[in-house]
Amino acid sequence: MESAAASAFLKSVMGRLFLVLEKEYNKHKGLAQEIESIQQDLRMIAASMDGQLEALGRNHRAAVARLHSEEMLDLQHDIEDCVDRFMHRLRCKQRTGGGGGAASALVHRMAHELKKVQSRSSFADEIQKLKRRLKEAHQRVTDVVMTQIGGQGQPNGSSSSTAATPTPARVIARNPVGIEKPVEELLSLLDEVDGEPEQPKVISIVGFGGLGKTTLARAVYDSPRTRQKFDCHAWVSAATTRDGMREILSDVLQQIRPKDAMVVDNDLIELSIKEYLKDKRYLIVIDDIQIDEWRDVELAFKDNSRSSRILLTTTIQSVASKCSYGNGYVHQMNSLGEEDSKKIAFPRYCSPELEHGSTALLRKCDGHPLALVSVSDYLKSSSEPTGELCEKLCRNLGFHLNEMHVHDNFSDLTEVIIDNYDSFTGHALTCLLYLGIFPNNRPLRRKVLIRRWLAEGYARTNFLRDELDIAEENFDKLINRNIIQPIDTRNNSKVKTCKAHGIMHEFVQYKSLSQSFVATLSHDYPRLSTNANKARHISVHAGKPTECVASDEDNSRVRSVTVFGDADGAMSYICKCKLVRVLDLEECPDLNDHHLKHICKLWHLKYLSLGGTIRELPRCIEGLHCIETLDLRRTKISFLPTEAILLPHLTNLFGEFMLDKDDMKNKKKRSKVEKFFKGNKSNLQILAGFVTDSGNGFLQLIGHMKKLRKVKIWCKYVSSKYIEDLSQAIQLFSMVPIDRPSDRSLSIDSKECSEDSLNSLNFDTCPEGFKYDLRSLKLHGKLSPFLPFVTLLSGLTELSISSDTLTRDVLSALGNLSRLLYFKLIANQLETFEIKQGAFPSLLRLCFVVQGLTSALPTIEQGALPNLVSLQLLFRGLVGVSGIKIRHFKHLKEITIDDKVAAKTRQDWERAAKDHPNRPRVLLLKMFDPIESEEPESCATGEKRKRFVAHPASDDGLDYSLKKMRLSEPQFFTVPSDHCSGGGKDQLKTFIQ
Repeated sequence: MESAAASAFLKSVMGRLFLVLEKEYNKHKGLAQEIESIQQDLRMIAASMDGQLEALGRNHRAAVARLHSEEMLDLQHDIEDCVDRFMHRLRCKQRTGGGGGAASALVHRMAHELKKVQSRSSFADEIQKLKRRLKEAHQRVTDVVMTQIGGQGQPNGSSSSTAATPTPARVIARNPVGIEKPVEELLSLLDEVDGEPEQPKVISIVGFGGLGKTTLARAVYDSPRTRQKFDCHAWVSAATTRDGMREILSDVLQQIRPKDAMVVDNDLIELSIKEYLKDKRYLIVIDDIQIDEWRDVELAFKDNSRSSRILLTTTIQSVASKCSYGNGYVHQMNSLGEEDSKKIAFPRYCSPELEHGSTALLRKCDGHPLALVSVSDYLKSSSEPTGELCEKLCRNLGFHLNEMHVHDNFSDLTEVIIDNYDSFTGHALTCLLYLGIFPNNRPLRRKVLIRRWLAEGYARTNFLRDELDIAEENFDKLINRNIIQPIDTRNNSKVKTCKAHGIMHEFVQYKSLSQSFVATLSHDYPRLSTNANKARHISVHAGKPTECVASDEDNSRVRSVTVFGDADGAMSYICKCKLVRVLDLEECPDLNDHHLKHICKLWHLKYLSLGGTIRELPRCIEGLHCIETLDLRRTKISFLPTEAILLPHLTNLFGEFMLDKDDMKNKKKRSKVEKFFKGNKSNLQILAGFVTDSGNGFLQLIGHMKKLRKVKIWCKYVSSKYIEDLSQAIQLFSMVPIDRPSDRSLSIDSKECSEDSLNSLNFDTCPEGFKYDLRSLKLHGKLSPFLPFVTLLSGLTELSISSDTLTRDVLSALGNLSRLLYFKLIANQLETFEIKQGAFPSLLRLCFVVQGLTSALPTIEQGALPNLVSLQLLFRGLVGVSGIKIRHFKHLKEITIDDKVAAKTRQDWERAAKDHPNRPRVLLLKMFDPIESEEPESCATGEKRKRFVAHPASDDGLDYSLKKMRLSEPQFFTVPSDHCSGGGKDQLKTFIQ
């Protein structure tokens, strides 16, 4: 009977289903091609319009260019959303009832197929709408561009009507504040006479727009000392030129030889300048230089042996580095301190009420001179400036910076900010807007940002390029434009932690909110906007998160939720975000284990970070099918269920845990885990890290994790079997084909093990055709047992070792690592030893961290460390230069010392740097961490590792930066006092990595 009923149902339903399918066939057969087509159209139109928009001006893009870029970005996000929603409907598992027999199952299956048809039909219609929007956007902006360039359609700007409108000359402050020491430093660079110069020295002043680069350069240029030292002088503003190289050179010639400027042919300007200056000592200043302009004009100033100087200003870090490459010098502009900021903002008088009310406003200005001048002008326009007026301006500062509603007092500042904003397009622009998620003055970890961008698809490409490379390039663009400022760098000079520049962050936050890219709940925005359901990113900075969960509307656009506060009220909202990819709950003090069962239903989640209130990971974690990054470093999780490591897309796993012992004792589960890894089904690349145990666990699995490239191991349990497994795991992880360089990093913490127990470590000879090699190695604890292994790593480029005492034998054995680029040593005591001639021939950066107050630094022979660029001596007991002759280091650029050393020692190092041909910068490190680690918080064991904790630095807040500062210009990043209580303290704890 049931079979007959099923047959009848089939004839009835399938007939109608086939009719529907036939009717919709033309829509569905090219669905994949439609997706690819619209994405290709988007790329082609973007590329086409970039060319046309160049015709509107080189120095700043017109408003139409900005609006077009934003519209393209919005379209790109809508296309991604459309595809994601469709794929979500197809992937969702169809739940069927337990009973009802074959007919019931067939009904469910047919219903599911009909839903698929409807989804495909809806999707095809949506694609067509998006294509129409794309076409309309293209036509709209094309019409506007053609109108602006006279309708001649010359995107290359070759006609006279397309000439770029020059940027107004940079404003120079009449009474500059806080530039006395930088002026003296640059004047001393101009004063000195080079030994046997072959080329003029190029000095680049670099920093974010509005920091006073032009003002500083002008103060140096106009100094009487400058006029006395040079035969010829010229000042050119590259920003105001229309014709690039020729106009710059023409301006120079007119100033150094005005009688000949009008008669020299354009093609002979370069030769004429070169001939006239060849036997003269000259100073040329080019303000706001671009790299293409420098390439064209530098030839005119070559071959001069009279200690001449070229002084450049630029907002771009890479331009400064390239222009001053070789014998040049880069001066990095710093923000003003608190007292100097007040002098600009309140030039006459600051009452206690005004001072109190302006605290938050000054914090947003972040020591930015042009922002402070703008604020001062705004307050002057009021008959009675008050703290209440400052608080109102602080709330609406982003609005005043908006290019569509710019206030006269903020016009110069807005121009600087828009110039930076307009330099970003596509995913790079998305990454800039992404900074609006985070509160102002907040330290950000580079790797966390990059992993979040990857999870959200902000590094996708249609070319054969690695997405990680693209994400890192986007981060470097933000650093290069000085939009985000380094707080701390790693051993290999890469930025580890950073912060967005205060005034730029204020603009970006307002921009991201106004475009519904971000919806924020904070002190400045106490309620989420009514269109929060359209936002891609939800950020809760303060207040009650229950205020953001009232809406029952569709939240399918939301791609990330970041909560800096209580999470309980936000959980129901989070669970509605079915397509969310990033969930950051690290700083939620009320997040509990029972919340995780709801989070584990978010099938599309790719990035999950949990905080210190979580003690156990549920087995339903297997529901996070798409998870790529699982960050448990702040949690108290000690044991990891095997379901977590069986996640097929898991790439980055952070924490300090063991595999669940009961799981690994269960024969069936252990077999499943081993089969998973042996079958090469794991995508795990970073495991940082795990605690070794005496049973079956990670040590036994490492050899089967074929994609693993970074591992951290805590050695805590010792037995003969354990030592054997540890030896084998290290060897298997480090073994690579002999003709292939290694990209793997290993970190071992053995401080809880005795040296005797580790002495039985045995490292076998590598099989034929293979070698032991690592890119990076960090050893903390007992070193001697690992020394034979370290000396086998001929390709090692980064080494960090930490122990109570570093012996002469250990240190001498490392000198043969010929490819080592970065070397860091951390110890309570150092034994006396010598770095001999020829040792460390490739080393670029050397760091000694000595915690004891009395210890000897090494003797460095001439000829050792021939390529050293950075020397860090973080030793509070440092006395003078300790016999280190830095003149032997021909490529030295910076010296870093502990800020607690005696004043005389600082002066000695400053004097030694001044006598060095390169004039390396002398930097102070406010605090340092004796242990390198990726952990930002305490681990599962409950142990609090030593880290950077905020401490009083000045009256305006707490210093959380590990910023390296100029000896002559100490500057500190500060945070408001209300960020330094409760969970705020956790925000300020970071690690040197």
